[in-house]
Amino acid sequence: MGRPYAEEMDHLVETYDWAAVAPLGALPPAIRRAAAKPLVAVGSGGSYTTASFAAASHRHYASILATAMTPLEVVSTPQSLREVSIFLATAGGGNPDVIGAFEKLICREPKRFLVLCAREGSPLARKALKHPDVDFTEFDPPSGKDGFLATNSLLASVMLIVRAYAAAFDAPEPLPRSLSELLHAELGQAADEIHERCQLLWKRPHLVVLYGPSCHTAAIDLESKFTEAALGGVHLADFRNFAHGRHHWLAKRGQETAVLALVSDEDHRLADAMVNLLPKDIPVVQLTASGDSIQAGLAALVQVFLVVSSAGRAREIDPGKPGVPPFGRQIYRFRAFTPDDKPPDELPLEEAAAIERKTRASVATHHARGTLEQWRAYYRDFRARLAKARFRGIVLDYDGTLCRETDRFDPLPSAVGGQLNRLLHAGVILGVATGRGKSVKTTLRQAVQRRYWERVIVGYYNGGDVASLADDARPNGNEAVVSSLEPVVETLKRALAPSAAKVTLRLPQITIEPGPDAKADELWNLVKHVVFAVAVPGVTVVRSSHSMDVVAPGVSKQSVVDRVGQLVPGRGDAPILCVGDRGLWPGNDYALLGTPHSLSVDEVSPDPGSCWNLARPGRRGPPVALDYLEHLEADGEALRLVWERTQVRRPR
Repeated sequence: MGRPYAEEMDHLVETYDWAAVAPLGALPPAIRRAAAKPLVAVGSGGSYTTASFAAASHRHYASILATAMTPLEVVSTPQSLREVSIFLATAGGGNPDVIGAFEKLICREPKRFLVLCAREGSPLARKALKHPDVDFTEFDPPSGKDGFLATNSLLASVMLIVRAYAAAFDAPEPLPRSLSELLHAELGQAADEIHERCQLLWKRPHLVVLYGPSCHTAAIDLESKFTEAALGGVHLADFRNFAHGRHHWLAKRGQETAVLALVSDEDHRLADAMVNLLPKDIPVVQLTASGDSIQAGLAALVQVFLVVSSAGRAREIDPGKPGVPPFGRQIYRFRAFTPDDKPPDELPLEEAAAIERKTRASVATHHARGTLEQWRAYYRDFRARLAKARFRGIVLDYDGTLCRETDRFDPLPSAVGGQLNRLLHAGVILGVATGRGKSVKTTLRQAVQRRYWERVIVGYYNGGDVASLADDARPNGNEAVVSSLEPVVETLKRALAPSAAKVTLRLPQITIEPGPDAKADELWNLVKHVVFAVAVPGVTVVRSSHSMDVVAPGVSKQSVVDRVGQLVPGRGDAPILCVGDRGLWPGNDYALLGTPHSLSVDEVSPDPGSCWNLARPGRRGPPVALDYLEHLEADGEALRLVWERTQVRRPR
């Protein structure tokens, strides 16, 4: 198994040159979207190093918490993952842990899910491409498949990650043009120097590796490679954690141990001070990695590759072909992540998912607290209310519900258009509530047959301009605002830098979209502050995934529900089915989904009486909306929702 490690090292320059200019495709915008949330980066084996580097890049560029986990750790965590981004890294996309973790994590519904695979056409690719919400990136490094240890795929992966993060945040190019510039020496020269300097280390069986924050990922990779190739025992500690008892190893095992310090420019002073305090009879080698934290981390990683090569030569072990025993193959191929048991008398999986979405707590947590039965009762009551209702009117959000945010200016999918026409043919009054204007009218007219336009009510600008789809004169696209919004406009002009946001004025609302230099959450906090500081009675602010809308008094998507209710034949209190994606305030559907018969395709409110998400685990957005629409069946002159029972999960 594998190929000679020296051959792997021979390809490093080629890999660096390729990864320094390779197209990044959709990875930067995916990272930009993921950067609004904390990141959990996931990888096993050598890909755990990639995950660690992704987490470091997230902290560096997004200035938000990030951590690395193994597949077993992340799958086993009881915490909700719905408010974090997941970054899953894999070299080959075929091992049972990465496949099993992917299948489990899909059902945990993280806010964003990114996958990076260093192999095209992998088994993981076939699974990931079935989920449109997964941002999947694959590539084939020119060196081909790695040997036993992750080397060229690892180098390529971390380089693509850091370049993509820099591109996502419009930061300068983070990497030197060549590997020799990164190492400040040609690769062969650097390898020879490291091998010569490290000879003292290989006279001892144990190695303590000290490092600073920038070199943490490199230290992780060194431990991984030394253990996987059986090159020796490694103890890791950062420069200060070493001071908390770990130094005692040297007091008792100093004659069997050497020390390798991975040092960046930012921790030279600390590293020198710590090393000078070590016993003088213990061999110590310091390797320095220059540049900012990201560049130093990459340089230290390449140096670790060379340290591993040196140890292999000294100990007569080829790290690329160490030999794998039969029991090792059995352990590797063992499928640890089995499907959930599905006994028919236990909690249905869809019910468990709905409760967990609603409460942001796991079924196991509710079981332990004694609150599970109460939430099951809320769930059953809501489902029963929906099943009993007969709908003659339906109101749908547009962006994020009928279409994906990234596709919002494209024609509606044909399947969605087909369902809208089916429902209109059945006689319903259809409402569409949107924060946008004329562009929605254009796409709706493309999707809906002309004969139904009079029975389609569109609430443009979050319900500030309500008209039928047949009305050619609406919406009013004047670039001005009503008087109540004028103080907000003036304050925003003073508070916002020109590059921070794009501001669009329409009579009932102000739309603010983050610019290239702005972070969405920071911009949102500023907009909230402006609105509350101006304090015009009735002016509110809501948020979608791509913008913030300041709306005039009385403006709400509830206006669309009211208009549809007025047009529905029969009693004025006839139930209206409302469907949207952002039902949790300040989401722009919170009013729409506060109605008694409301379904979310994504975010839900904490109200147990409305705004439930009843999707199958792992699904969100337009596919869920399509599922809801397909479950509507004719019942006389109205429509009713018809459900079916599926998989189940045990409380545990």
